[in-house]
Amino acid sequence: MSKLHKAIIPRMELPVSETWFLGERPRVIACHKLEPKCPLLLLFSFILSIALASCSNDRSTTDENTLAVVGNRVITKDDFVKRYKYWRTKTGHGFPDTYEFRWQVLDSYVDEQLLILEAERRGYDDDSEGQHERQRIEIQELLNIFNRNVLASHVEISDEELKQLFVRLNTKIKARHLYAPTQAQADSLYISLKNGASFEKLAKSVFEDPKLRDTGGLLGYFTVDEMEPGFEEAAFELEIGEVSEPVRTKHGYSIIRVDDRITKPLLTETEYAKHKHKLYDYWRRRKLKKAIQDFSDSASRRLNIKFNEPTVTELFEQFEKSQGKTASDETMIATLADNGFSKNELVHSKFGTWTVKTFQEKARFTSARQHKWIHTKNDFKEFISGLLIRDQILQKARVNNLHKQAEYLQIVNEKWNDYLYDRIIASLRDEMVVPEDSLRSHYNEDPTRFAFPPKINLREIVLRNRETADLVQMELKDGESFAELARTYSVRKWTAEKGGELGYLAPRDFGRWSQKVFSLEVGEQTGPLLIDSMFVFLECIAKVQSKIPSFEAARPQVEEAVRFVAWEDYLNSKITAIRNSLDNVIVYPRRLKTIRLNGAKHEKN
Repeated sequence: MSKLHKAIIPRMELPVSETWFLGERPRVIACHKLEPKCPLLLLFSFILSIALASCSNDRSTTDENTLAVVGNRVITKDDFVKRYKYWRTKTGHGFPDTYEFRWQVLDSYVDEQLLILEAERRGYDDDSEGQHERQRIEIQELLNIFNRNVLASHVEISDEELKQLFVRLNTKIKARHLYAPTQAQADSLYISLKNGASFEKLAKSVFEDPKLRDTGGLLGYFTVDEMEPGFEEAAFELEIGEVSEPVRTKHGYSIIRVDDRITKPLLTETEYAKHKHKLYDYWRRRKLKKAIQDFSDSASRRLNIKFNEPTVTELFEQFEKSQGKTASDETMIATLADNGFSKNELVHSKFGTWTVKTFQEKARFTSARQHKWIHTKNDFKEFISGLLIRDQILQKARVNNLHKQAEYLQIVNEKWNDYLYDRIIASLRDEMVVPEDSLRSHYNEDPTRFAFPPKINLREIVLRNRETADLVQMELKDGESFAELARTYSVRKWTAEKGGELGYLAPRDFGRWSQKVFSLEVGEQTGPLLIDSMFVFLECIAKVQSKIPSFEAARPQVEEAVRFVAWEDYLNSKITAIRNSLDNVIVYPRRLKTIRLNGAKHEKN
């Protein structure tokens, strides 16, 4: 599967967290509420909640599974347990399971529901942005549930596989490779190797990167999960000195030779058993990715995709011209192709023909991050193919009624609530006004907090080996120009082209080397320093001392600091106002004491 297919189809792959297959993560909103509260505040909250509960004639008061009613929303014990367990896990069980901590989590949960109700009151659930996001969530989660229920169900893990994985995780392989963008070029390289050509010779013709070019494609040592899975699998199957046939990778083809293999001695059954559950989780994720890739490749072949090349060319040219020019990168594709061009046929597949307009409608639910994969016309065609495959998957999911499953509906609802919460929080931040006198007062308390850091401008020479470093050191002692030596020897090309100049940098940019670097005077040189296995020479060109800016110059930083400090009180005031505007906000804190965490059942009062 190509990188563009992978960009489009699911995030048919794992979402960023790579934990969706284990179930959606519960979300605790308004984390500020989880800070330890004053006992008096806790007591006041408790008394207020009891008072509200005692005054209510709502039917839910008789339902012991209800912890809170917020407008038309109900928080149940099951909802709370899911969230509470997540928080305890997230904090490493750093908080004891006390009534006070339970109450703080429930209090935050109630605040979240209040904010979501405010988002709905403002119409965020029904305007064009909200409708678009709702559709995007429904599409994404339908793809995800297809992965879980259809593809993941066929993923099987054997004990033998896990033992092999355990050995590989304790093994390092030293390998080199030759790269080719096409199968034909890879086959040609493979034939050359069979006819006696060396990796060292061929690497000089296939690599632009000087490190790979000069070392015969040497990659050094690596282990599991440090290379692309297909590359890694092929490498681990080779014996020392053996050369692989061309291996398909994301970006082309590789021919691999293994030069060395080091396996940790004394791998015991006890060690294996200790890590078995982690091995299982990792290998399941990996096999699921492979299943998704195989399914997508197969779907692409079955679709028999045929492009209208002139239309693809013209549309891609429009895409290139409009990148970065629209108000939103996510709507960029939808704004292309005016003047009747949208009616042109773009692509034909087993399921019919897409016009440019059809493609634009499908692409509405892709993101700017996915668009950034598109660099060439071929990338653009893969992007379109990915949408066709995605459409086929969605059809299959609907035919199987996956969109009606309770699991799907619940996850969509959770994601939708997340969106409404995030949007109302963003709106409240935009609406927050910080008085000018507060900004000036905060600045005047201690202007040094906003001081610009000292900066230094350096030239560098970065070298890979001690021999070259010794040579450069001798030439510097002989008075040779640092800039010219950087242009001649430095392996970091983007600075070498500028005579080694790095530009102005602050202490934080140098980490543990900052003290040594900032001790240099203008014109002074130092080196070679061994930094990340490189030999580095530095020359100080100029220095700028730390400076306390005027209020006007520091205003953006001052406002950011004041907003950060004032945000919690501001948000709490808004939540209080929302709560006061509703007739039906009831919390039953006593019921928190009846909840058992180590099972689905709940104790009764």
